[in-house]
Amino acid sequence: MMDELLQAVARGASLSPEQAALAVAAMLRFFTARLPSALVGELHARLGPRMPNAAAAPDVPDAPDAPGRAVPPATAARRPPQP
Repeated sequence: MMDELLQAVARGASLSPEQAALAVAAMLRFFTARLPSALVGELHARLGPRMPNAAAAPDVPDAPDAPGRAVPPATAARRPPQP
């Protein structure tokens, strides 16, 4: 399912596979920080294996470490909600 999502994002936004992986990783970080952990766990379980290495590289801050990660990044907890 993760491969299908990455391909759909790449096609839909005319991105390279690497850019699509970064976009999906950012989206997953956003959901991880703001959704209840049960929903995040379900999302990761349905998407399947972890993101490809391009999206989990050290230069991508706060990439999800494991499926169902319930702890939001420390910086996200301090940000005020966006209008």
